[in-house]
Amino acid sequence: MFIVAFAAISFLAACSGGPKDQISRKWKISGMQNPQIDNIMTKYDAQIISMDDSMKNCTDTTKMKEFKNKKDMMSSQKTMMTSMMDKMKAEGWIEFTKDGKYKQNMGGTEDEGSYSLDESGKKLMLTIKERTDTLYIRELTNNNMTILEPRDSIKIMFTAAEVK
Repeated sequence: MFIVAFAAISFLAACSGGPKDQISRKWKISGMQNPQIDNIMTKYDAQIISMDDSMKNCTDTTKMKEFKNKKDMMSSQKTMMTSMMDKMKAEGWIEFTKDGKYKQNMGGTEDEGSYSLDESGKKLMLTIKERTDTLYIRELTNNNMTILEPRDSIKIMFTAAEVK
């Protein structure tokens, strides 16, 4: 019975064209996990709290202005970074074609290049202008795709712009 089930699954996988057919569509960013950005945001939060604490105990008006300026600068940088990440999530997309080409828009910057998948459909190589980045597909369904960029441990979640 196992052999019959395995043969049926193999046949269906072969008929579907595999990962290259499944990836060939436009994907919109639905979420992102970036440890480096998370770490920066945590530091901004700690510095803002530190400035608040310093201002509570400060009696020197010159020092008070310094603390307020530092706090305002940290708050502004945090807001700018949050805005940039929100824009990337709202407007970011990547589109793969069956002929091995791709286009992407990440935060307002469009690029295009070529891509290839290994036999397992888990290793994704993106090439732009003689530079190749290796990413790993953690999930690939008709509706969802999750990609891991191992160098910086960035995980990007996508939803299909149109379901096939």
